[in-house]
Amino acid sequence: MDILSLIKKFFSILWKVLGTARNVISNIFFLAVLIFLVAAIFVDTDESLEQNSVLVINPSGTLVEESTAPEPAEAFLKKMGRETSKVDETKAQDVIDAIRRAATDSKIKAMVIDPRDLDGCDTTKIMDIGKAIRDFKETGKPVLAHAMVYTQGQYLLASYADTISLNPLGGVLITGFGMYQTYFKGLLDKTRINFHVFRVGDYKTAVEPFVRDSMSEQARESGREWLGGLWKAYLGEAAKNRSITPSEIVAYVDNIDTKLETVGGDAARLASATKLVDEIKTSAQFDQLLAGKIGQKTENLHLVEFHNYLGMTKVKAHAGKEIVGIIRARGAILPGKQPEKMTGSESIAELFEQARQDPHIVAVVLRLDSPGGSAAASEEIHHEIARTQEAGKPVVVSMGSMAASGAYWIAAGANRIVASPTTLTGSIGIFAAFPTFENTARDLGITSDGIGTTALSDLGNPLRPLSSQSEASIRHLLQFGYDLFISRVANGRRMAPADVEKVAQGRVFLGQDAFERKLVDQLGGLDDAVKTAGSLAGLTVVNSRDLRRELSSPEKFMEALFSTGQTLFTPQSPAISKLLAMVEAQAVILDTFADPNHIYARSLECEASIY
Repeated sequence: MDILSLIKKFFSILWKVLGTARNVISNIFFLAVLIFLVAAIFVDTDESLEQNSVLVINPSGTLVEESTAPEPAEAFLKKMGRETSKVDETKAQDVIDAIRRAATDSKIKAMVIDPRDLDGCDTTKIMDIGKAIRDFKETGKPVLAHAMVYTQGQYLLASYADTISLNPLGGVLITGFGMYQTYFKGLLDKTRINFHVFRVGDYKTAVEPFVRDSMSEQARESGREWLGGLWKAYLGEAAKNRSITPSEIVAYVDNIDTKLETVGGDAARLASATKLVDEIKTSAQFDQLLAGKIGQKTENLHLVEFHNYLGMTKVKAHAGKEIVGIIRARGAILPGKQPEKMTGSESIAELFEQARQDPHIVAVVLRLDSPGGSAAASEEIHHEIARTQEAGKPVVVSMGSMAASGAYWIAAGANRIVASPTTLTGSIGIFAAFPTFENTARDLGITSDGIGTTALSDLGNPLRPLSSQSEASIRHLLQFGYDLFISRVANGRRMAPADVEKVAQGRVFLGQDAFERKLVDQLGGLDDAVKTAGSLAGLTVVNSRDLRRELSSPEKFMEALFSTGQTLFTPQSPAISKLLAMVEAQAVILDTFADPNHIYARSLECEASIY
């Protein structure tokens, strides 16, 4: 063998050795990182809360009833700094739990409300959090709020603080509530799509976006009533928290232009002059104020965000005790299994089955936060309530921000219904809607022709017109569905069908009005519903536990890994973000029309953006 061959062989062997070594080192490094991550997630650490800590309430995105298990791809992209179209969300109960634990925690000396990342104004959920803040304040621990700008929802949350501080270049933006829907009739006319709509109920305005280009008088009448009630509740709560009158807040909003003129456009000074805020301070000055409240130096302040605090503090399970199980149903009602952001009939059925099989669960609270949806899916969940009651376990419905139409169909079967005064509910009515494209296709030179054995043979073909026989049949089916809805409500509420009719017709009510009309039994929040369920089950000491579907192993890993991760993306402008959110919301609504019979008990007006 010549020298050149030996050299080639040597380097060939060397390359293989280096390649093998590289692979081994890479695998060892990967395993080390994996072990580190698993240990960080699943193994308890020695991390503990420091003395003289301050709890920070900083909810991000929208407040929701139940958080959605993270999808691995979205969670990974978010962690890497690439924001997806998914809107951030905060489980309201997590905020409440953190506040309640902190109230009796000797290491927590104060609370800071930092609402800068909170989106929207979910009055009901903010008031629920506010009750917990009031209880916290009774311990004597100070509560302070600070932000650059307070939007409407952010201000309501901040109003529960003892002291509200505002950046010198900031302001308070309160606008009142408005409901603005998107109407598609013009688009449908231009594209020559026939959107076949059938409804029962004079106030069942959910179908209006498909058949009108503006709001009907019935919708305006109903909307004015519940929007006015919601605004009154907001004003009353914020004014009570600030020891001012609702009329003072109204005057601030209605005369904002002239009031700004009197202070030379200084929005912070105006907010202070009208007693909406107490202090005008920079972030550094606010830290000094906070430190002084708890007798610490600024550099010794230890702030702990509520989601981290929950991870540091553990609550013992009520092993062996009789408890109330809580099932949370959020979003549009759909058939089958659905993620947590939707109310799937099979998903909820599995949770009810879990409650029936668990001997320690003696009653169930179904927390509803839904505008309704599929009539068939609503009826399936209604049956699950009946099955649970037959098993000797009472069911109490707790209504969140909304529990309308199909959600009320579900609720009607409960032993008791508890609603917040600001809950949107009612909307007892149904509709059917589906498009056909025969005109659109004809304009494009596409036609459909053929033969069938019956007059219904082409039913379901989107390129065929809907026959008069089919239309008549759908109306009969719809009337049957409406009569069944009325029957479910009459039986569940122990009312005469004629009395149900008087409050039906698809009309939306606030919880306070629904209570006066006997559509709900009690005004209150989730805690009140749990106490009621415990009382029905004969419990003297009432403990509760949330029931959730069993997460898959990848979901558990991703949830633990990314639940407190920070997003590194550059925020979009508020206007663009809001526009994209509106477009996404409309797309999601259209995507959830999935009833197999195309018959819906749903209240789109409750889903419309409320600003």
